[in-house]
Amino acid sequence: MGIVCYTFNVMKTFSKEEIRRMLCRYQNLDGADDLCDKPGTESIMQRIGSIQYDPLNVVARNADLVLQARVKNYKESYLYELLYKDHRLVDGYDKEMCIYNTCDFGRFEFVRKEHEKQVLATLRYRNQLNALEILDEVRDFVAKHGKTGTKDISIGEGQENRWGHKKLSSAALDYLFNIGVLSVAEKKGTQKYFDLTERVIEFGTSNTTNMSLQDFYEWYVERRIQCVGLLWNKNGGAWQGHFVSNTELRTKTLQALEEKGHIEKIQIEDIKEPFYICKNFYKYMNSKTSGSYAHFIAPLDNIMWDRQMLETLFGFEYRWEVYTPAEKRKFGYYVLPVLYNGRFVARFEAEPVRQAKAFVIKNWWWEPTAHPDVEMKETIMKELEQFAEFLEVKNSKKNKLVL
Repeated sequence: MGIVCYTFNVMKTFSKEEIRRMLCRYQNLDGADDLCDKPGTESIMQRIGSIQYDPLNVVARNADLVLQARVKNYKESYLYELLYKDHRLVDGYDKEMCIYNTCDFGRFEFVRKEHEKQVLATLRYRNQLNALEILDEVRDFVAKHGKTGTKDISIGEGQENRWGHKKLSSAALDYLFNIGVLSVAEKKGTQKYFDLTERVIEFGTSNTTNMSLQDFYEWYVERRIQCVGLLWNKNGGAWQGHFVSNTELRTKTLQALEEKGHIEKIQIEDIKEPFYICKNFYKYMNSKTSGSYAHFIAPLDNIMWDRQMLETLFGFEYRWEVYTPAEKRKFGYYVLPVLYNGRFVARFEAEPVRQAKAFVIKNWWWEPTAHPDVEMKETIMKELEQFAEFLEVKNSKKNKLVL
């Protein structure tokens, strides 16, 4: 009788410490890759693919906070230029409203078509569906006049509702942006100025992508893993958005990607749930480091997208409390976590920078597991100075008192 041999694929197992180090390396939060200035900004965007946009500007806006933690000498002007001068990046709906690489714009047609249903539902809820009747008129106005903000055009009158008196042309501009006919050509503060997409983006604008729907599923799920570095197959913030939030569809797509060798399933010690990584994640296994480091992390940073996963891997519980009534907040309105050598050791709330005209820490909370020594405090103090430089304000002398 012949001998039957079975081959089993044994998942690689890593410790939490190894994964934390690899994840910080992948996101360049340890600064080991010498990413600097505007080229470094574009480089990290090519790696992680997408960052979440949020208009709140208490300390700085979320997208800029994400980039300053990864790119040396980062300035807000670098992101602005990549978006609205070089058009290497573009505003668009991904997980939520995000900023992503322009070369992906064509593939996002699948997302735009799905998102259109949500936009129509919003117009219906706001009693503004008649904005669809003036789409051609609004598009022709933009084609003739170029960059157009909501204050530059007044076509149609909306009805009074809970959202206030709205011009239909504003709703039409937003709709045309969401379906890809218009793109954001410029921003002044949070005010968007739209132009025809073909005049804003010189490549990647085709509405036909030569991708099947299955090809898109696989590209989009793999891309979402790349945005973070690794993910588990549990519903959460990292799997938020069209398509990927569908558990059944996502599970089938993960299996297809694993079978094709595009991603790999791994195990992490003391965690029952398996994780998925992209193959290029392995090159961040090396213990290459630039020495001790500290960074202040954005509330909507990629590494923070899945709060349950964050707590499981780092032992750090974080809730964004901007929408929590003041009397129910555990910490503060806009709180930034402090990452030190691959661990979250503290969090702080700063005074609104534009009002204070300085970087002033209002409250500082050490984590119970943190053991601040001289090296940790010196490293954080250095980051306080660099952070104030990024904000282009003075670092308050009071900040030294919190450590």
